[in-house]
Amino acid sequence: MSKSLVEWAKGNGTRPPIVTCAAWKGGDGKSTTARELAYLLDAVLVDLDWDAGCSSRSMGYRHENYVRSPLRDGFTKGRTPTPISGRRKADLVPSYPDLVEEQPHRDEVTDALERWARDWNRPVVVDTHPGGCEATYGAVNAADTVVVPAVMVKESLNALEGMVDELTDYPLLITPNKVDSPPQWARRRLAEIVKRHDIPMGPLVYDEPWIRKRTINIAISSEPVAKRARRFVDSMDGLVKAVINYA
Repeated sequence: MSKSLVEWAKGNGTRPPIVTCAAWKGGDGKSTTARELAYLLDAVLVDLDWDAGCSSRSMGYRHENYVRSPLRDGFTKGRTPTPISGRRKADLVPSYPDLVEEQPHRDEVTDALERWARDWNRPVVVDTHPGGCEATYGAVNAADTVVVPAVMVKESLNALEGMVDELTDYPLLITPNKVDSPPQWARRRLAEIVKRHDIPMGPLVYDEPWIRKRTINIAISSEPVAKRARRFVDSMDGLVKAVINYA
């Protein structure tokens, strides 16, 4: 690793790093990737996905149990949210369903994320809603690295191609996700997309069907790592190195 985690976390002298996980199609592993990266990078996870399958809910947060939303207050009142800490998982700024109607302009989202990273003095990982929307564009604008999971099936590769064509000038890092033995046509398609825009590739993340059936809300990468999770965690460790070394 050419940079240590400690050196990377110091950022560029103006603020700690921001990593955004984004995909133009749902179900590509974006949220799982975001949660694990945030845990392994000791970053604050900011959840901008308002759907029921968001990271916040997967981590055990239930918005209906609270009167206020720290994320809403962060955007509307200019407050830096206090992340929620938990055992064996990343610190979290949770999302809420009404964000779909209350999204700030993308520039406001960018400014807020950069300000929060400075105030926390910690790296930030942002989970986003699938597809292009104001909150997602704002998180992409703020990012030093945009991690893009790529599932090797037709629909996901179509969405990936559209995303890459739109965001050519952004610091994208594509990581093949949920992969075991992809067909040759899928390999060629991904290679063409990456080559056309000269985009770096992260490590391959194997398909782990047991993750989709998981009910506990701790990080998969937290110690002690289950035997069946070793291959997945090794992939996440490789992705962490790729993110740290991206620059």
